[in-house]
Amino acid sequence: MHPDFTHNPHNRQILLRLFGELGEDLLTQILEIGKEVSLNTGDFLFHQGDVDNTLYIVLSGRFRALAKQEDGTMHALGDIGEGEPIGEFALFMSEPRSAAVVAIRKSIVLELKENAYLGIVARYPAFSTKLTRFVVNRLRRNALQQHLETSAKNIAVINLQSERDISEYTDAIKAQFESLNVGIQILDHNSHANLELQTLYDTLEQHEGLNFLVCSDEDLNWSKQCIIYADLVVLATDFFAESNVKEIEVHLDLYSNSILNKKIYLLLLHPENARFPENTKRWFEGRKIDLHVHYRKNYGPDIRRFARILANKAIGLVLGGGGAKGFGHMGVIKALYDSGMEIDFLGGTSAGALYGLTASFCDFDREKIDYYSKDSANSKLTKNDFTFPLISFMSGKKMSNYIKKMFGEAYLEDFWVGSYCVSTNYSNASTRVHERGLAWKQVEASIAIPGIYPPVVIENQLHVDGGVVDNLPIETMYNYPVKHIIAISLTQLKSQPVDFEETPTATKIIWNQITGKRKFRLPGITSILVNSLTLNSRKKQEMTKSGVALYLELELKGIGMMDDSRWKEIVQKGYDQMKAALENMPEEQKFW
Repeated sequence: MHPDFTHNPHNRQILLRLFGELGEDLLTQILEIGKEVSLNTGDFLFHQGDVDNTLYIVLSGRFRALAKQEDGTMHALGDIGEGEPIGEFALFMSEPRSAAVVAIRKSIVLELKENAYLGIVARYPAFSTKLTRFVVNRLRRNALQQHLETSAKNIAVINLQSERDISEYTDAIKAQFESLNVGIQILDHNSHANLELQTLYDTLEQHEGLNFLVCSDEDLNWSKQCIIYADLVVLATDFFAESNVKEIEVHLDLYSNSILNKKIYLLLLHPENARFPENTKRWFEGRKIDLHVHYRKNYGPDIRRFARILANKAIGLVLGGGGAKGFGHMGVIKALYDSGMEIDFLGGTSAGALYGLTASFCDFDREKIDYYSKDSANSKLTKNDFTFPLISFMSGKKMSNYIKKMFGEAYLEDFWVGSYCVSTNYSNASTRVHERGLAWKQVEASIAIPGIYPPVVIENQLHVDGGVVDNLPIETMYNYPVKHIIAISLTQLKSQPVDFEETPTATKIIWNQITGKRKFRLPGITSILVNSLTLNSRKKQEMTKSGVALYLELELKGIGMMDDSRWKEIVQKGYDQMKAALENMPEEQKFW
């Protein structure tokens, strides 16, 4: 091994980060026995089915794991970045490779053949223990966390209106990164296009923070190099500009069906004090966008949100269903913001969709949240709405008319903060995640409790309450670039036994209420129906809650599913319990 490689501080730091503190002798031994392997974009490290027990450690660059589907197409399992091992299972199990791994930009790995690994272990048995511990920790990560990817290091930026100066926006982002202690380096065609490729590569890899590669339609060769080296592409555009696909997007072939495609974020730039966005969907026509972000000029929350997303520090809030108990979500949100936390993505099911997306629609403005909490409760949306019980007890018209009036013609993709809700597609028995479309229609589908409200028709298919399949949609949040997830449940997962042998008759229950003895404590018909429908979803909730930064079950005992007359009390309970949960967290876990 070349001495420059063996003593390279960056390489030594990667191994320390992966395995923890290692003795200098062991560190040197690994680097001397291992082999440095360089790969260009599109080179395969190995293919699915290969019989090879080699272990690799990514020293720089980025790889993509691919698995072949039954139809012969390749499916991307996720990206692997700097400081992660590749192929450790094949090393231990001596089994064929379960997936292919390809370099999606120029990369360097440390290769350890099985014999080399065994030689190191013979001299330093502790190395085997450290690698085994890493593998066990990876296996402990639940199925949701497997989707987590290494954050982007090299970010290609394309200004879709090249004639317009967007430095006022980018300067604010740079300042925000500095406040997060994330160093950034900006490279453009004027300053770096004439560098030798190896020099450019070294410039990118040796910088510890983020590299912004500024593309230009004046220098397409430079821009193509930017895309090759990038982990992520950011398209920046004036929200009100013409939304047609630009020449530079075509020349750079951004939207082809390639296994090497980089994720693409669309940054929509708005003026100061901008009105609520309209017709955001036009920007998706002809483009494959992984995420869009609305950004108002000089607006702190938007600046901070975008910086957190790129710096892998974003926060996602997931809210569960539970009828009128959902008012508690409003208190939770107010407590989070009072603590100094800001929400970057929000998702919910049923009541979580109704109350959570209302707060998101209000851009988390406290006065608006208070207004809609009071107004919806005073509107008695669940009272006097009964109909002939052919498909549901209630017509749902009062609720439908209210959310139509509140959301108007707003689409989910128009919301300032990325938001989604979940329903159950009754027609094909599957989960439906709503990230786009008319907000009121998607929320109406998410809250359509079977038997209580009628199903909602979307794209010629029937949809009912999302709680049937996923009453706390944590799994969906993992599809967003979040680091920390806060999940709020309105349903108790613990056992709730009763203190009687047989279910009392209706006569006994009525007599019990008349006499005030309260001998029998039974949930109402609505609670029994809803909770029965969500039993399977609760099992999923039990499994997924372990993967979040903060999980809280609100204690709302004695409050009924339709008891919106107690909205103030419910909001306050949500606020108090969230505030207490945040205050009781150990200091080292307070990620905000």
